[in-house]
Amino acid sequence: MNERVGLYSSSLYDVASEEHCEKEVYECLSEIKRILSENGEYAAIVSSASIPSVEREKLIDEAFGAFVHPFVLNFMKLLAQKRLFYIFEDVAKEYEKTYFKNNNIEHASITTAIELDDEKKKSIVERIEKTMGKKIIPSFLVDASILGGIVIETENSNIDASVTGALGSIKRFLRN
Repeated sequence: MNERVGLYSSSLYDVASEEHCEKEVYECLSEIKRILSENGEYAAIVSSASIPSVEREKLIDEAFGAFVHPFVLNFMKLLAQKRLFYIFEDVAKEYEKTYFKNNNIEHASITTAIELDDEKKKSIVERIEKTMGKKIIPSFLVDASILGGIVIETENSNIDASVTGALGSIKRFLRN
């Protein structure tokens, strides 16, 4: 991680934490990160030395002023003033890591052989949360090659309870 990204991220998190609005700031950062990923040239424009600082701030106000938290808006303007707006997405990612760590949240990739209905997905997420003792943000994938069962991948663990995984374990056992 870039030292500058870490400094900006931790500073923004500290301010949000002091005002008890970490979640709101996280949600704003996530939405803006999504928007920027769809409009790649925006960060370059707002970081450009050829555009006066006042104009860069005006662009941010026009695009985001109506719907983002004031801390995030001011943070974006600060990055634009310093022509560092290009690091926004990295700062947002680091903020998310800190927010997730401090709030016991983790992403989980959940792969099954067939598409699951919403109730089954909810049940699986609840069991994972209970087992891990964390709030899970799931992403469900379908991969017919696992034949059946489930594969759960998080940042810190991988659980392969698929038919393909079990067959692989048996195969390795028989080879030894």
